Amino acid sequence: MKFGETIKQIRTDKNLTQTQLSEGILARNHLSQVENNNYFPSYDKFFSLLDRLNVTFEEFLFIQNDKKVHFKQRIRSQIAEAANLNDIKKLEDLAISAKDLHEQTKNITYYHYMLISKALVTYNIDHTVSDDMVKFVTPIKEYLLGMDNWYLYELRLFSNIIFALTVDEALLFSRRALKRLDNFRYFTEYQHTEQHIYHNLSRLCLEFEDFGNAKMFAEKAIDIANKYTLVYEKVCSEMNHAIALIKLGQDAYEIIKKKMLIIGYLEFDNLYEHYMIVLKKFNIDVKLLKA
Repeated sequence: MKFGETIKQIRTDKNLTQTQLSEGILARNHLSQVENNNYFPSYDKFFSLLDRLNVTFEEFLFIQNDKKVHFKQRIRSQIAEAANLNDIKKLEDLAISAKDLHEQTKNITYYHYMLISKALVTYNIDHTVSDDMVKFVTPIKEYLLGMDNWYLYELRLFSNIIFALTVDEALLFSRRALKRLDNFRYFTEYQHTEQHIYHNLSRLCLEFEDFGNAKMFAEKAIDIANKYTLVYEKVCSEMNHAIALIKLGQDAYEIIKKKMLIIGYLEFDNLYEHYMIVLKKFNIDVKLLKA
């Protein structure tokens, strides 16, 4: 679908006349030319039209692309889903797809997705940070260090590689990331990125047995998950928090039992197995009854 056709479709779907849409933004005959693909408005007028139509730029592109999600966005979501479910086979397939796309397009995004997928595969095999995992993440770390300012893409990258950093590196990066992230507070994606950063920081601190910081970051992740009703993320962060509490000498065994029961009930089998491995790693013996 062409640019003007998309504007017209959204306008007619929302029962607006050309006069109603164009008033105060551009002349009605100019809007008519836009819809006939004979005139392209300036950026400020274009976004004023979108604002009056109550659609985001991302939604506009989605409609213009015949309601097909751009593959770059789809593969990113698939990597996140496979990582959450510890699906090694899916991550291996996504690494191959991203590699092929990078070779075809030379787009660095696909190169990053390939590296992240490979790093996640190595981690999910035995749930430890290996030299191979660090090797895959190093080019992304160098990319981030070379950027003067981070945007949402770079912030998501940082969140995705936290598990392969040292605690000192993660804390150094996180101060920069969270300060920059605040600029995007009113973006929908902000809430997920902020929560994931804190959750992954708590996960990293557990890995290095820094249980005090693991507890602190998990608490922040839980607060954000509560604020934005991120149920899956909340359960995972609560598991990290409970593990940290136990290692700090506090009683959180019942919390682990309840959260593992929820994970089992929701049939997140790979996630259940992941936490079984984590509990065993930290010598946390809990009598569990899977739902």
